[in-house]
Amino acid sequence: LREAQPEMARLEVLDTGKPLSEAEADTSAPDAFHWFGSLAASACVQGRHVPLGAAGVGLTRREPLGVCAGIAAWNYPVQGAAWKIAPALACGNAFILKPSPLSPLTSNRLVQLLESAGVPPGLVNVLHGDGSTGQLLVENPRIKKVSLTGSVPTGILIAKAAADTLKHVTLELGGKSPLVIFGDADIDEAVSAAMMANFCTQGEVCSNGTRVLVAKEVHAEFVKRLVLRTRKIRIGDPFADTTNMGALISLPHLLKVQEAIERYKAEGCGVALDLSQPTSLPPAFKGGYFLGPVIFDNVPSSSSLLTEEVFGPVIAIQIFSSEAQAVAMANDTEFGLAGGVFTSDFARAHRVAAALDAGT
Repeated sequence: LREAQPEMARLEVLDTGKPLSEAEADTSAPDAFHWFGSLAASACVQGRHVPLGAAGVGLTRREPLGVCAGIAAWNYPVQGAAWKIAPALACGNAFILKPSPLSPLTSNRLVQLLESAGVPPGLVNVLHGDGSTGQLLVENPRIKKVSLTGSVPTGILIAKAAADTLKHVTLELGGKSPLVIFGDADIDEAVSAAMMANFCTQGEVCSNGTRVLVAKEVHAEFVKRLVLRTRKIRIGDPFADTTNMGALISLPHLLKVQEAIERYKAEGCGVALDLSQPTSLPPAFKGGYFLGPVIFDNVPSSSSLLTEEVFGPVIAIQIFSSEAQAVAMANDTEFGLAGGVFTSDFARAHRVAAALDAGT
């Protein structure tokens, strides 16, 4: 996988539209196989010895489930597949991967690489299809576990369907994660984090820190620096070395994000920067699914921007006046995928991180 990284990166760009520089830097797929491979002969198989007093001892033994299925998302197809396949193989299971129909190119090549490394043919399989294909996998009683990366509505449907056959289920769903920036934070580092947490892969990342909560005393300076740096983002050919942001995944998704941006404006969200309509695309890329970054400031608590997963390069900034208010605002969400804290106060960093209702 490491040797094939340049090839897999180019396939991922063709699949997703993200910049080649991002795809080349993402080594999480080979890292996953390396990590779980190191556990295959230890944590994945080790049972427990439990003393039961005069009654004797109890023994537990880890056994493979059998056939597992993974339903992958379209934004990180190589990473998403590896994060599902590697632990399944390390624990002795067979695997069926259903990639997203929007990003199907890398999955077949991934299985070819696994088989060339010694994985027996048929142990890892790829099944292409739409949502109905995923439904068949979930409903099949011979499949003992399903792992999904996708939206909350899809996760709810899969959890309900898996209950009929008492399947094991692992769900990584949507997010509207908070990024909390206190007044003593390094502002430039915080700006860098906000940009990475909103504009990487065109904002199409489930764990993005899309609700940026900024202390009142540094709010104006933070927004100023964020706007200045965001204006420098280069949008265009994802294979060009100078490109920072590529295209969204599809026309329907582009239209959905554009509609949401206009709705947020109507809801009273202040516009600090709106580059959603790129003006400097090369001629060959005009008409593509490109959408530039948008920064909303002073977002009212009533706006749907704070509760919807946009899955695009859209930032929502809110202001807080105290630590308690920041924690309350951060936890005012139905999502709980991730969270971030920026402060130079070590005790506060751990205190607030522990108070955030996020993560697993």
